Amino acid sequence: MKNIAIAMLLLLLLSVLLEPMVELMYLGKEKIVLGTALGNAARSAKDRSLIYESHRDLDASVDEEKFVEYFAEAFGDALKLTWTNQGLSTRELTFASANGKYNDFTVTVEFKEEMNEATGQLVTEVELKAQSEYKFQTKYLQLAEDAGQDVAYQLESERMLILSVKN
Repeated sequence: MKNIAIAMLLLLLLSVLLEPMVELMYLGKEKIVLGTALGNAARSAKDRSLIYESHRDLDASVDEEKFVEYFAEAFGDALKLTWTNQGLSTRELTFASANGKYNDFTVTVEFKEEMNEATGQLVTEVELKAQSEYKFQTKYLQLAEDAGQDVAYQLESERMLILSVKN
């Protein structure tokens, strides 16, 4: 009887120790997925929104509205999200999860155009920052979150594109 009690205690202790490690693996996976989705959506939007008339002067000028539309479409498709503030703001985009897998995402898009002094070309920088409150996968941390404990974790990813045209 004593051995059964010790085995049950060890099982309980192991589950308490292993649950956070499993959650860290899930968190690492979600960070990789978010970073990949952000990078791929940004590259897709970059390729489709460059203004080709400015290429004659070797300037990398971007149609900001098209960039945001293409980015939102690709980002939403990658993570199975829907763009909720469509048409309202081109600087801060919000996405909602249709299947409840994620909490709402907020993506901030900033454009900076500057003249490269060495070459005289227009260079565009696009900074993207996606963030959301992480939705826990394991039961213990879900229970802690539901109990009102301060266990919230902010899932974030940032990317910067530097767009230039080379001859």
